[in-house]
Amino acid sequence: MKKLFVLSFLSLTVFSSCSSKVDLAIDNPTDVSVEIVVDTLRVLVPPKDVVWVEMGPGEHQLTLENDSIIKYNFTESVYMINPSLSEYLVSDEYYGPPAFQNSYSSTLPNKEVTFLGIPMEGNYDVLKDVINKVTWDYGPRETLPEMVEVDADESYTTLVKVYDSYEFIEMMQSAYDSYSEEE
Repeated sequence: MKKLFVLSFLSLTVFSSCSSKVDLAIDNPTDVSVEIVVDTLRVLVPPKDVVWVEMGPGEHQLTLENDSIIKYNFTESVYMINPSLSEYLVSDEYYGPPAFQNSYSSTLPNKEVTFLGIPMEGNYDVLKDVINKVTWDYGPRETLPEMVEVDADESYTTLVKVYDSYEFIEMMQSAYDSYSEEE
């Protein structure tokens, strides 16, 4: 019995030390500073910037500028906090030879979403919640690589990117300008 107790205690000690922190990426895609209070920590996020806050897992309180209070049990290691209640577009970016792009595209869900009031159809998601679990590879204002290395046993790879509204508009304008120059 004593051995079982010691083994249980050691297991509990090892597993409880594995995930001892939660990182919050507090994003502000707007042109003005945004303030948020995490528990008792007042955080001022400059325009078009991200401020990182580290805390322990468990229930915490977020207070927005409009005095809205959100209590949330943080269990994952990384979250994006959206205190400005902005919209973000989530998209898969394909990296691989054109020959495999059609087979990749055929496996994607084709759904309609509305982003910035614009209906879009494709493999997109829209984020507009205050608290979002990070499930993507590149966040707002992080540049996707031109090329990536694909594992030898794979034909292609994808990266998930989150676009803020300004970044999306710039990307659309750039695509339009490139298209106009070709004609």
